[in-house]
Amino acid sequence: MSSANEGAILPPLTVANADEVDWDETTDVLVVGFGGAGACAALQARESGADVVAVDRFSGGGATAFSGGVIYAGNTRFQREVGYDDSADAMYDYLAMEAGDIVRPETLRRYCDESEANLEWLVGHGVPYASDLFLEKTIYPPDGKFLYYSGNEKVPEYAAKTPPVPRGHRAVGTGMSGYAYYDALARSAEHLGVKLRQHERAVRLIQDANGRVIGIETARVPEEHRKAHQKEYAKVVPMLPFKAKISERAVVKSRELEARVAQVRRIRARGGVVLSTGGFAMNLKMLHRHRPFLAENYQSLMRLASLGCDGSGIELGQSLGGATDRMDSIYAARIIAPPNSLLHGILVNKRGERFINEEAYSGFLGLAIGDQPEGKSWLVLPARSFRAAIKEALCSGALFLKFYGAPALLNFLLGGTRRAGSLGELARKCGIDPAGLERSGQDLNAAIASGNPDPFGKSEANRVPLEKGGFIAINFAITNHFAFSQLFTLGGLTVDEDTGNVLTGNGLPVPGLYAAGRAAVGLCSNGYISGMSIGDGLFSGRRAGKSAAREVNPA
Repeated sequence: MSSANEGAILPPLTVANADEVDWDETTDVLVVGFGGAGACAALQARESGADVVAVDRFSGGGATAFSGGVIYAGNTRFQREVGYDDSADAMYDYLAMEAGDIVRPETLRRYCDESEANLEWLVGHGVPYASDLFLEKTIYPPDGKFLYYSGNEKVPEYAAKTPPVPRGHRAVGTGMSGYAYYDALARSAEHLGVKLRQHERAVRLIQDANGRVIGIETARVPEEHRKAHQKEYAKVVPMLPFKAKISERAVVKSRELEARVAQVRRIRARGGVVLSTGGFAMNLKMLHRHRPFLAENYQSLMRLASLGCDGSGIELGQSLGGATDRMDSIYAARIIAPPNSLLHGILVNKRGERFINEEAYSGFLGLAIGDQPEGKSWLVLPARSFRAAIKEALCSGALFLKFYGAPALLNFLLGGTRRAGSLGELARKCGIDPAGLERSGQDLNAAIASGNPDPFGKSEANRVPLEKGGFIAINFAITNHFAFSQLFTLGGLTVDEDTGNVLTGNGLPVPGLYAAGRAAVGLCSNGYISGMSIGDGLFSGRRAGKSAAREVNPA
């Protein structure tokens, strides 16, 4: 076998027909990328009667296995067990505000209508869920709690339009339980006969003279080199801070290893190829094209991605004219709470202007901060609230301390926190316009004193005046390493919303080519709330798997 070309996706190979190719393996449905969306696509194709081969560049489950394992679902038995009478209608009313126009109304409606059945499908494949409820504001519930408000449901402007209901269903496990979600699906896939080929990177699509995708070319790492290959993968741990340079070295070393030892294989797909390779957070060149400011400051970010989230599936689709959309849409999270006492503060930019409801979902906060001049922001709050936040960070349990308390304390200590007796003095210490900050403080105090509602929709419980007693400014800038801003990408290939077929720029389907998960435009490509990426991976993965299987088994 010859060596595989280093790095880049190769131009498609066009042949007269499938008989011209010396195939190394043949299957009905070929899934490229075996994380959450890929596993769902493979399982659905297998249940639809197709033979299935899945290829994965590494071994480990991609970003899904590193995630919190949360799916956004409504009208479920787990909600009913704790007294919430949810409905597909109520879920649709809420998600219509979050998703906007990213998909057709009927597609969003289908996601909501199928939500309960899709969750039960996961349960049938061994994914564990429970109804233990957590009601406080959090980005992720503590151990022992598996149902929570995972989005903006309780923010007043949303709650005024549709009653808040907890729809974040976390897979049962300890810590970040995405591994429990992925492991169950992987076991079920193996049990049902899905053939998984690991350490095998898809480098080229193969099409026939009619333009139909009939297979792929891969670069397979031989068995004796897989330990070294996986070692590079293991260096990228999304939730560990200060790993940006280590991650970039792993990107280079894994590609160098593949270029040196990988062997070329060709796999035929009689029904179709499903691209489910994740986003492109680990491809800095690609990120720079669409979000240059964030790419230039990647060392300050925690990229919530595995080493395999390199945009290769998107580039494969583009190689055959596949169109993309929302490539600049990202999840850029900044966590204020917990500790919840920090919600007493106001976020201001360098002009001293407040710009968002501090209770908003973390992904909304991060994007809003990134849109401020130079990506700079400070959380200004009374000193007594700051002291309460320190106490919360230290006294709320081991899991809380690891994921929320310790990061908050590190930022307090090392991120450039400032203290002053007046807002004007505080502004000068931070490089904020003093007049602007004083005006924001006066506006806040006057609104509270007069009983007027918060102009940004903040709840009354967290509105605290900035009067006397000392003030604190916490650095929330994107460029602050200790702010632990998180990122992953949301755009991808455009697809037919009924089949998952990849579409060209003129809206025509690429025959035999499908996309799912973060390799495709989906339900959360306008903006993300917890549970919608896994939820969309399930929804779009099953859609693509069923459509590809139908090509060989129309029944």
